[in-house]
Amino acid sequence: MALRVAVSVSLVALLSTVAPAEAMTGAEWQRLSSAARAAYVDGVVDAWVVVIVQESLGHKDAGITVFAGVVTCLRDRLVGHDKIVGAVEKYMEDQPGLRSREMPDIVFVAFGPFCR
Repeated sequence: MALRVAVSVSLVALLSTVAPAEAMTGAEWQRLSSAARAAYVDGVVDAWVVVIVQESLGHKDAGITVFAGVVTCLRDRLVGHDKIVGAVEKYMEDQPGLRSREMPDIVFVAFGPFCR
């Protein structure tokens, strides 16, 4: 019993030190290697694919609908990995004032030329 209490107290102490996750900023993203930047953008897009599944399961949320629209646009227009990453890289170069913004927002806006 004493061991269970000690483990529980230790677990609570450990979990209380964990900070909530925050999205990477554009400036942080630009400091990554080229491969890491591409992987990050891929991860953002992959996360948006999940929203298509949620929408197909009947979750009608405005946010889900927006991201599903972007993913559908990229798929329907056959926008490949290199073009997706290139669009984000170019957007960051052209918009240096937005480097303090969170990367998922930047990635979303960078797809504008493909999905208007």
